[in-house]
Amino acid sequence: MKSLKITLLTAGAFASFLGGCKQDPFKDIVSNERAITDFVLDKNQIGVAEITRTADMGKVIVYVVPGTDLTKVMPRIETSYHAEVSPGSGQPTDFSGTNRTRTYNVTSQSGETRPWTVEIRDYVSDLDGTWSVTNLQFQYFIGEGESWGWNGTKTLASNIPDASKELDNTLTFAVTGVTADGKLTGTFNHQAGPDGQFANFMYGATDYNYKFRRLPRNQGTWMRNFADNTITFNPGTAQTKTVALEFSADKRSLKMPFNVQPYDIDWNGDGGKKELGGAKTYWYMLRK
Repeated sequence: MKSLKITLLTAGAFASFLGGCKQDPFKDIVSNERAITDFVLDKNQIGVAEITRTADMGKVIVYVVPGTDLTKVMPRIETSYHAEVSPGSGQPTDFSGTNRTRTYNVTSQSGETRPWTVEIRDYVSDLDGTWSVTNLQFQYFIGEGESWGWNGTKTLASNIPDASKELDNTLTFAVTGVTADGKLTGTFNHQAGPDGQFANFMYGATDYNYKFRRLPRNQGTWMRNFADNTITFNPGTAQTKTVALEFSADKRSLKMPFNVQPYDIDWNGDGGKKELGGAKTYWYMLRK
């Protein structure tokens, strides 16, 4: 106990000494960093810039709404500590040429320069088009963390047969624009299939539509946030629902998992009802 007390006192005295000095820890350090750390267009940019670099050069790719006027782009450019960029941040630059590419030179505090290639591309939406619903699944936990508990993943139709009515549905997305902060906006149309029906998520007399009717029916609007790769259906309304987008590598399959917590397990119900109440995540599988 005694040695611990001495250590604390010494650390406190040392902290006071450092605080009294008030020296800039980078005062005598000259930075060699010469990177573009952010590149934001003045209009119509979709998502954040893709930035990559090697020891000799760097590259920035920016996506925009197709049809954007690129003759006088005025980007906001952020660089490494004490680095300078040319052309400068906010300086009008013409990107309307055939390859829509320009070179920016970033010079470090030490005077070393690295060329950066900046390319502007039209955004091609991986979401646009018509998707077919192929499955509805849920993951459940009963007595999570308890030795007597159980969990698993099932198709929703295993517990609620009416859920199978969704398996011939289609979901069509179309981009309509972009917000000032780079979020895509658009419309969706969730159509019933040949049977003309949507599922009614009932388990006997218990209504589970509040838990599993997460994908809105019929038509509406959406907004896509590239920062966390989510889509919000009917933003700003009472029907707002936000879900992650998980694409397969070939962009032909899409998983949309909804968080359906908190648990509302009916401990007097049968096993199927307990599983529905203990659902943690529920997702639609779509195929283009």
